[in-house]
Amino acid sequence: MLLKEEHDRQTRQSPGKLRPYTLLAGIFVSGLFVYLSVRKVDLSESLQVLSSLDPRWLVAAMLVYLCVALPIRTLRWRLILRDQKLLSLKDTLVPTFVGYMANFVLPARLGELYRAHFLGRRVLMKRSGALGSIVVERTFDGLMLVGMVLLLLFLFPRAQFIGGAALAMALVFLALAAGILFYSFATARTNRIIDKALGLLPQKLEQLVGLRIESFLKGIRGVSTTRRSLAVGLYTICAWFFEACAIALVLGSFQISLSLSGFILVYALSALATTLPAAPGYVGPYQYAFVLSLGISGISEETALACSVATQLTLFGSVTVIGLALLWRDQLQPQHR
Repeated sequence: MLLKEEHDRQTRQSPGKLRPYTLLAGIFVSGLFVYLSVRKVDLSESLQVLSSLDPRWLVAAMLVYLCVALPIRTLRWRLILRDQKLLSLKDTLVPTFVGYMANFVLPARLGELYRAHFLGRRVLMKRSGALGSIVVERTFDGLMLVGMVLLLLFLFPRAQFIGGAALAMALVFLALAAGILFYSFATARTNRIIDKALGLLPQKLEQLVGLRIESFLKGIRGVSTTRRSLAVGLYTICAWFFEACAIALVLGSFQISLSLSGFILVYALSALATTLPAAPGYVGPYQYAFVLSLGISGISEETALACSVATQLTLFGSVTVIGLALLWRDQLQPQHR
């Protein structure tokens, strides 16, 4: 009975209000990177470059991103969630689009919290468990990003743009992965340690915290077997590959031809830019990533800035429109309880 009451209370709650300092921090980070991106750019020339692109390439990029990359990410999430609840592809596809939309319109990747809330309300499961599965997702993405950073260090050994912040990020994701693997394969021992720690709390607080931790850890156990970990890893590689293809198609619309190492630099820095606590749409860091990486390949800053805007509008903009439509449709439907 207690579990049901806690679940009902959670599913009725909103994911939380946006704190002012989070918004201010995101605006500050974005403002800084916008300045670094446009300080030497002729904006009128960038607009002219944007007007000369081939829209057919953008349509192809959008289709690859929406119809291949995101569905693969949905299949990965569905696999991680399997131990908590067996869901259909539709059950996870809609929250994926809504969650990614929220990520693009909220600062500091707060859309991940909303995705957990939206899934929990939609399929009647604990939000903390859904959040645990998202932590697993992002840890695998982080490991891919770590691999990209290491590859950049090999391809560009003297590059100054891969500094301590990128290496610190790599250590964070490696620590997360180690913790998830340790818990997944040493569950009983870890649970005993957690139970002893919770036993130090007052009884009511112990019950409240214990229920949430139990649900969150159940989400973490989505990769509790070697076979499932390998499957999630394969889904991750495929999703990143097709997202890279989508960005390559956007660059193709500007008739930009890069070497393999040059494109890896663009993709890695643009992915790294999305991890920063920036304003909505990753505005600022995303522009700077393109200006920096394409500049190393001899592409003008005006063209690089235009490429970043086209990528955001084509990929992130399309997901935002679809996500908002799905959210609006969901709000019109009565909730089944």
